[in-house]
Amino acid sequence: MLLQDCKRLTEGLPDQGDARASWVLSGETDAQGRRYLELHVAAQPVLTCQRCLGDMVWSIDSENRLQLAGSEDELERLDAQDEASGAVTDRIVGSERLDVLALVEDELILGLPYVPRHGICPASEHRRQEPDEAASRRPSPFAALGRLKKD
Repeated sequence: MLLQDCKRLTEGLPDQGDARASWVLSGETDAQGRRYLELHVAAQPVLTCQRCLGDMVWSIDSENRLQLAGSEDELERLDAQDEASGAVTDRIVGSERLDVLALVEDELILGLPYVPRHGICPASEHRRQEPDEAASRRPSPFAALGRLKKD
């Protein structure tokens, strides 16, 4: 699926061009009759680095196992059991017409960083290599200490 078709995901992001997301969804029922969905999503959306404001590609490769609840009441009951036991299980309310593309988009959104930024910004790395004229004219404070030590 094209990332540009994911309106909630791409709102406020740079143009995604023809970038795509791939996903696989499978279901299973365990021995106790609990139903699960296994979702694997991979994409590389273009984000804006908050340090240099340049474009950057962010890799998302997410696998999630979701337990399906039959109703909101069942979801609340299962979540309350988790709180009591300290377990953590992701759950959603299942339905006959589950919006799978919205589920995939949700997983992509959860894979985005809160503040995207390069590890080392290309623009700042370039600036760091250029000598700073003001710094080269300024005398070193250690040079003054060295003169005091000699006296």
